[in-house]
Amino acid sequence: KELWEIDPSRHEPGFVMHTAGWPMDEATYGGAFLYHLEGNKVAMGFVTGLGYTNPYMSPFEEFQRWKLHPRVRYYLENAKGEVTAKRLSYGARAINASGLSALPKTVFPGGALVGCDAGFLNAARIKGSHAAMKTGMLCAEAIFDALNAGRQSDELSAYPASFENS
Repeated sequence: KELWEIDPSRHEPGFVMHTAGWPMDEATYGGAFLYHLEGNKVAMGFVTGLGYTNPYMSPFEEFQRWKLHPRVRYYLENAKGEVTAKRLSYGARAINASGLSALPKTVFPGGALVGCDAGFLNAARIKGSHAAMKTGMLCAEAIFDALNAGRQSDELSAYPASFENS
């Protein structure tokens, strides 16, 4: 993912772009996003499923190709077609997107897994932050109840139960 400062004339506050597939081949899972933030900034990122079969495919290079698409490149250029945007920061992370059938046990004595660490990312809907916050809230409620009951270091069975019921 990257954070860019772009030409103010190309900035569209609140604009969101999600893409799927291209430039990867049809057998490779993935997509990208571009979000317009405040202050003439855009956040963009590229997701590649690790099940790709082409040993020469590079997720980083696919991200670079994606930025060359006219609809994406538009935001990095000025009216003369020159790239004038400034990349402010960049990074990478791994996300697990296996779905509900692959969720780990979320509680253990003295601890719990929440959000993306527990695998709650809904990759099809790109809903990671919402799920992370909701599972954090459900876990916090279970911790609060356990502490009020004088329990500590046990297994918070109320947390996964509240997730299943919500």
